[in-house]
Formats: sequence, C-alpha cells, structure tokens
Amino acid sequence: MSSAPAPASRTRSSGREAGAPLLRVTGAVKRFSGLTALDGVDLALAAGEVLGLIGPNGSGKTTLVNCVSGALRIDQGEIRLDGRDITRASRASRAKSGVARTFQNLKLFGELSVRENVLVGLNASSGATSLKDVEGLLRSLRLEEVAREVVSNLSYGTQRRVEIARALAGNPRVLLLDEPAAGLNDGETAELRELIDEIRSERGCGVLVIDHDMNLVLGISDRVQVLDEGTVIYEGEPQGAFKQQRVVTAYLGAE
Repeated sequence: MSSAPAPASRTRSSGREAGAPLLRVTGAVKRFSGLTALDGVDLALAAGEVLGLIGPNGSGKTTLVNCVSGALRIDQGEIRLDGRDITRASRASRAKSGVARTFQNLKLFGELSVRENVLVGLNASSGATSLKDVEGLLRSLRLEEVAREVVSNLSYGTQRRVEIARALAGNPRVLLLDEPAAGLNDGETAELRELIDEIRSERGCGVLVIDHDMNLVLGISDRVQVLDEGTVIYEGEPQGAFKQQRVVTAYLGAE
C-alpha cells in the first residue's frame, strides 16, 4: 500500500509553507466615503527581500502601508503574516507579531534622548531585542555618540536613523519604510541605502520601501510594484518599470 503524501513543508512555529511569502496581501480594497483608495491590491514580500512600492501622489501607497500595519482596516481582502491571518488584528497585535513601520512625517519623542526613543521600541514586539542589543543597534546605526542627546537637537537625517532604530528594536520580521529619504541630502540618502541593505542582509526581515527618490528605490529593491489609482499596474524587475507605457503615463500623464 502506498504511503500517504507528505504534508507541505512549513516554517518552524508558523503556518507558512516553506518558500511562501512572509507577508501576503490578497485582494485588498479600501474605501473612504465612496472613494476607492485600494482596488483589489495583491502584494507579496519574502523574508530578506526589499520590495519597492512606487506610484504617483494619491496612488494608494501610504494607504496600503497603513492597512498592513493596522492603522487602517481593509474593507475587503486578506492580509497574512507568516501564514497567519492578521486581517482583523489590531495595530498592537501586528506589532507584537513582527510588523514595524516608520512614518513619512517623523513621530519621535522630541524631548527624549536617542536611547530613550529607541527603548520605546522594545515594548512593540514579542520578539523584542534586549537592552544589551539596543546598544549594538545604536552602534550599527551610527547613533552611539549621540545616544544621550535630545532628539529635537539633532539633524533631520539623524532623526530619520533614530526612527528606523526604534522600529528595529522590536526585532521585526516585516519593516515598512514610508518615505525614509524625505528631507535627506544626497549623502544621507546614500547612507540610508547602505543601511537598508544591511537590514536586509543581517536581519533577514522583509523590507517594504515607499519613496519618491527613484534612484534609491530602483537601486535598492529586488522587485518593485507600481500603484496608480489604487490598482497595481506593474510588478517585476526595478529597471523594467519605466519601460512600461502605462507606468510612464501614470507619472507624466497622457500626451
């Protein structure tokens, strides 16, 4: 008698099949007072992958990040993290499960020190790093020398790194970066690119990057996804995006 087929391989402590995306969004729909901001969006992000999410203003990028992080709830569709359905999970629950984000507009505690801001991130995730690891995190993000400085006294570029450090303190599996290069000069943007590469390679988390700096996004991403009016109009190799007429039209308008 033949033996029963072996069950699909699954990652340890999860319901995710081996090789399946760490984060999967399926058919996401989000409406605001009759306006459809997301219209059946699919997205997949693997561990150790950098996915660039681009599109013109108002295309739905930040709305999608808000839905993944739990700041907003999708009206239709499904969101899975490591094989587990988190569609209706709270923002706090998603953070504890390993979803961390930064914001287009910095949300730091300006009156606290760099170290104190990063320590806030320890409470965000059940997989949070130790106090000792926070010191290592400060070193790796080149924040050790300003660890005792009040955040509001620091340059904008340094504050950006503080926010990323705070997100990483929770030891996330998925890191959502919303406009991380906004307000940065060329040198700071180059440092950010190196940092994202280090996060991907050393921490193994999936990184979703939204930014209007095309050199950054196309240069750092393994894949890109283009949104326009709440729908995905391109998904694939970064350098192929602007070879598609639909993408060019979305950015520049029809002739």
